[in-house]
Amino acid sequence: GAAALLELSNILRSGSDVLLTPDGPRGPVYELGPGIIFLAQKTGTPVVPINMEYSSCWRVRSWDRFIIPRPFSKVRVIIGQPHDVGSTSTREEFENERLRLQKAMMSLVERR
Repeated sequence: GAAALLELSNILRSGSDVLLTPDGPRGPVYELGPGIIFLAQKTGTPVVPINMEYSSCWRVRSWDRFIIPRPFSKVRVIIGQPHDVGSTSTREEFENERLRLQKAMMSLVERR
């Protein structure tokens, strides 16, 4: 919620990095939520998409099919290019920015 975004904003402004799941706590899966866009706009922090792949894992039976790596499995981390998030003044511009960033994130998933 708002309190979490404020705290994350303070953390980013202090020079630390944060890692967020793009689809938020409720999904839908692979759909970028608005919080990341808002946070990047407010702080001027670029968004760096990251994808992780595992040689062996368990998948939880949940809406997002949460992944738990098995012990001793190999992990591959794919780090995309940083994306600056532009300012927006309308809902349509905001949605276009969200879709642009979502496409960049999905390009890492589609590399599999």
